[in-house]
Amino acid sequence: MAYEPSRLIRSMVLFTWDQTAYFVGEWVKALGLGLTGCKPFLLRPARLRLAASLARFEPLVRRILFIMAVGKSALVPPNPRPRDPASTPPCAPTQQHVRRHLRTPRFRTGHGKTPTRAAVNGPRIRVLDMPLVLPDPFDFPARKTDILPVRALIQRLRALQDVFENPAYSIKAMQRQLAEPAPSIRQQLPPGVKSRSLGAADRDTACQLHMEAAGLTLHLNSS
Repeated sequence: MAYEPSRLIRSMVLFTWDQTAYFVGEWVKALGLGLTGCKPFLLRPARLRLAASLARFEPLVRRILFIMAVGKSALVPPNPRPRDPASTPPCAPTQQHVRRHLRTPRFRTGHGKTPTRAAVNGPRIRVLDMPLVLPDPFDFPARKTDILPVRALIQRLRALQDVFENPAYSIKAMQRQLAEPAPSIRQQLPPGVKSRSLGAADRDTACQLHMEAAGLTLHLNSS
C-alpha cells in the first residue's frame, strides 16, 4: 500500500508529536523521575491528573505511530529528544536484578486487554491473625490527602518518554503490529481525546488524526 499523507495531516502529526513530547517531558520533570524512574506513591489529586494525561497521550501517540508506520519514509519523526542528564545513571549497574528494575518499559503499540485493578495493584494484604482481609487502598472514602500507589502509571509514563527518545524502535514495533490480524487502531474515538479539558483546537486535531488512522486501518484490513 502506497500511502502519502496530505500536507495537513503531515503538519498535524509533527506538531502533535512535539507538543506531546513536551508535555511528557514536563511530567517526568515534575515527578522527579531521576536515576531510577521510581515514584511508588502520589497524592490522590496528582494521581488523577497523571491518569487523565496518560489517557489522552497514549491513544494519540499510538495513532501517530500508526500513521508514521504506514507512511514509512513519507513521515519522518523529528530528531529524538535527548534524555535529561539528571536521569542518566552515572555508571552501568552490574547486578542482574538491579538491571531488571532500571530497564525502560516499552510502549504498547497494540491495545490488548485493560488490566484489572487486582493485576495493577497486586494481591490484597492478608494477615493471618485477622478474620477479614484488609481493604484495598481504593476502598476507603476518597480524600485529597490520600496517598495511592502509582507504579503502573509511572511505567506507562516512562514508556511514553522512551517513544520520543527512541522513535525508530517504536515505529518498527508498530510496523510489525501491522502484520497482526487484530487491528492496531480501534474505530471508536478514545474517551481521553474527547475530554473537555482539551482546547477546541487540540480536540479537533486529535479527532482528525484518529479518523486518518481509523481510515487507514479499514483500508489495510480490506486489502
